[in-house]
Amino acid sequence: MASRIPEAVIDQVRTSVNITDVVSEYVQLHKQGRNLFGKCPWHDERTPSFSVNEDKQIFHCFSCGRGGNVFQFLIELQNLSFPEAVVKVAEIAHVPLDAAYTQTQAATPVTSENGQLYELYTEAAKLYHHMLVNTAQGEPSLEYLQKRGLDEQTIDLFALGYAPKTPLLLPYFQEKGTDYQLLRQSELFIVNDDGTLRDRFVNRVLFTIRNAQGQVIAFSGRSLEPNEQAKYINSPESKIFNKSKELFNFDLARQHIRRAKTVILFEGFMDVIAAYSSGLQNGVASMGTSLTQDQVRLLDRVTDKVLIAYDGDNPGQEATKRAISLLGQYAPNIQVQVVHLPEGLDPDEYLRKYGADEFVNVFSHALESPVTFAMRYLKKNRNLANESEKLAYIDDVLAVIATGQNPVERDLQLNQLVAEFGISRESLQGQLQQLILTNRAQAQQQEAPYQDFSNQNAPFDMVEPVQVTLQVQKRPRTKVERAERTLLLWMLHNHNIWQEVTAIQGFHFAHSDYEALFLMAQGYKATHLEYDVGGFLDFIGDDKLQRLLTDIENDDFVPEPNMRAVNDYVTLIMQDSPLEELITSKAQQISEAKQLGNAQLQIQLTNEYIELLRQRQAKR
Repeated sequence: MASRIPEAVIDQVRTSVNITDVVSEYVQLHKQGRNLFGKCPWHDERTPSFSVNEDKQIFHCFSCGRGGNVFQFLIELQNLSFPEAVVKVAEIAHVPLDAAYTQTQAATPVTSENGQLYELYTEAAKLYHHMLVNTAQGEPSLEYLQKRGLDEQTIDLFALGYAPKTPLLLPYFQEKGTDYQLLRQSELFIVNDDGTLRDRFVNRVLFTIRNAQGQVIAFSGRSLEPNEQAKYINSPESKIFNKSKELFNFDLARQHIRRAKTVILFEGFMDVIAAYSSGLQNGVASMGTSLTQDQVRLLDRVTDKVLIAYDGDNPGQEATKRAISLLGQYAPNIQVQVVHLPEGLDPDEYLRKYGADEFVNVFSHALESPVTFAMRYLKKNRNLANESEKLAYIDDVLAVIATGQNPVERDLQLNQLVAEFGISRESLQGQLQQLILTNRAQAQQQEAPYQDFSNQNAPFDMVEPVQVTLQVQKRPRTKVERAERTLLLWMLHNHNIWQEVTAIQGFHFAHSDYEALFLMAQGYKATHLEYDVGGFLDFIGDDKLQRLLTDIENDDFVPEPNMRAVNDYVTLIMQDSPLEELITSKAQQISEAKQLGNAQLQIQLTNEYIELLRQRQAKR
């Protein structure tokens, strides 16, 4: 049986890290006032409402209400238990822990269905990887990967595998006695007409797909047979896998994205892996589909810059166009550039042909702006020797150039058109200026959060970035609740106020949640010399109360402590709050009487309501 982690060890682990460093691995934070703000990792939002308070070492989302210290952040984000979160933070902080504390889950079987699916996929990945690197059956696949430039360490890191021709996975789990319904729901198997199962992946190299937390959730299988009709087959969506929300390699790339402040968006798994082995470790890829809104929002939380490095063929260029449009629409503050690989090669091919040094160099020196890409893209399938097609192309390109925000870049692009087609710069400049003015007028009329030029006048979707301003909406609170929040925060941080209030006979808070925090604080202060918000959050344990505490600790409307105001707040809470509750209750009764059509009761209740309001007025 695992040992309970002592409080002193928990405090040591928590205080050994800066919560900003941990949160920044998952959320891109910007300083605003005394706190850091970013987009909440738990819900979609255009305006950042997620806050980190470095002084107090806590986080709080003003929109969804989540809050706590570094442990609660990882618990909420990665679905960890409290001991698991402590162990994880200890690993981040390089704090050595006794082995008895790091094995807290060893004796606890996973009971949730999702947890069982994660375990099933983890075992499958290990078995497939073993077949690739340790068996004769896997040798052809291993040789294929090695010829593609992957070494042993890279193959291990990405947990690449091989599914043999002879069914392997089903007999393995059946021998272990794994539940049939769990196997069926896992999507690792195909269900036959008679209800029996068979392995979904057979005779394929397998790419292991993990979620942002590093848990195995799916596979993509590539056939090495030249006549195989389906080159790739992928895991269907399941309870733990939604392909529109996941990015291949995001778990490994996230820390590198943060350091580079840039993410590279690739089209294929092999592109990502090959780039990683060459030193470009901030690359990700979508799940065999076009980029999605969810994936864009995921990137928007962690980076300010995206390099699109899709294949140079027609499908790759079409995908690049869609990605630029989607990024502009759902992440307008991200800077987007396109990696233009020579010879129409895809990234993996370019790496194998020219080597790692030249490959890395391309990602610094072969970059195009979205407008420059559009100028090249719009030439596709056009006969520019034909006068009408040439004029149509120039019109389309000018419409795209007009969306650019950099005057110098616009001037260079205009010069490019002049040099290429020998047209008067003055005529082009006049047409461009008119388009710019038209775009601005349309944007002001629509008051849209972004401009989308996807109509006939501008066939290439471009968007104009806007400045996002933090706007935190505070819900209205009663006078009594404002008093409770102020007094409780003062009491927690000021020993003299704590002593004065707790000495009042029969003191209690009006609302149960504030009273519960008060009682918890009494227990905490009885065993701790000083109040520490991070330690108190661990002491509380209850999720609802933890969120309330972080909300109070982040309340900018609480005034500075004032001993003279303490008695006023106590009086308001203990004497005025019952009257406020009666007034609220009476108003509800009037509403119910009105709905029932009882006019006599309505008059009676209204008179009682007026009397209560008079009592409240007399107290002021």
